Amino acid sequence: MSTATEPVSVRMTEQGQPSVEQRILALLEADKSQTFEQVAMLLPDVSWSQVFLAIDRLSRSGQVVLRKISGRDYRVSLNRTRPDA
Repeated sequence: MSTATEPVSVRMTEQGQPSVEQRILALLEADKSQTFEQVAMLLPDVSWSQVFLAIDRLSRSGQVVLRKISGRDYRVSLNRTRPDA
């Protein structure tokens, strides 16, 4: 089990495909920040709950930062303040 300070392992799935976490990190690297809903829409083959859990894991590990922008909207961005970022 990972602690809050450990990066989430960006592993391949059993089928050799990038994990949901890897795909989210690649999206954020390419397009900077996105709202949570934009991330979910950009990954149509991934369920909303899978996106939510992946972003939660990435946030808890410190790899991404969530900022509330209004109501229930959050902006997701890479955490560029990490020493290993």
